[in-house]
Amino acid sequence: MNTVRSALVGAAIAASCSVAKADTIRASLFSPLAPSGVARTVVELSSISTPSQASVKRTGYSIDFSGVGRDEGIVQGTLVRRHAVPVAAAEGMIPEYLTGDFASDLTTNIVASGNYFSTGLGTITIRFNTPQRSLSILWGSIDSGNSLTFNDAANFVVTGSEVQTAAAGFVSNGFQGPGGSAYVVVDTSTPFTTVTATSTQISFEFTGVAAAIARFRVIPQQRYLLRPSPNN
Repeated sequence: MNTVRSALVGAAIAASCSVAKADTIRASLFSPLAPSGVARTVVELSSISTPSQASVKRTGYSIDFSGVGRDEGIVQGTLVRRHAVPVAAAEGMIPEYLTGDFASDLTTNIVASGNYFSTGLGTITIRFNTPQRSLSILWGSIDSGNSLTFNDAANFVVTGSEVQTAAAGFVSNGFQGPGGSAYVVVDTSTPFTTVTATSTQISFEFTGVAAAIARFRVIPQQRYLLRPSPNN
């Protein structure tokens, strides 16, 4: 993104009081910045014709779909009662959207918004070819039934309910306008190679996916909700 723009909600959840052992969720009022000095893997959706449920294999990662309907998977635009474009920022109360993948420009024209993931009631799995420790996504219209599961040593799970609780300024369950989406960064204490997105309700929409071995940088203005780690 050429300019730093404010997102609609911001918060962080620390899964352990011990920083050295913590699996942590962070989200800011601003879009995350990539870690400096290390390579990042950006999940690219821009060149894919939508809607698509076909497996994707690219340099550094692959994507698989299971139980995803024909109007879900990789999508573009809003489809009533199915999926809505994640809101990346706002000018006043006018929503802005990513035009492409991680760190892409913004637009207020929803027709020009980029592709994004939508699970429906199915599962989307992203597999990275090398171990990662930090994941950045734009989590759209947060539903309580959304979840992300990591295959790190703790099998860390992030739920939509947790993000809603922690998100300052969050409007309501599944809200599709400003105040319903959040930039979320998940840092794991042990490496992961697989992230699985699923939802018990239609739908889990997300975009701007990127991963790295070092933490993405989150601009301050965040609050924290502590959750005890089962391993401590």
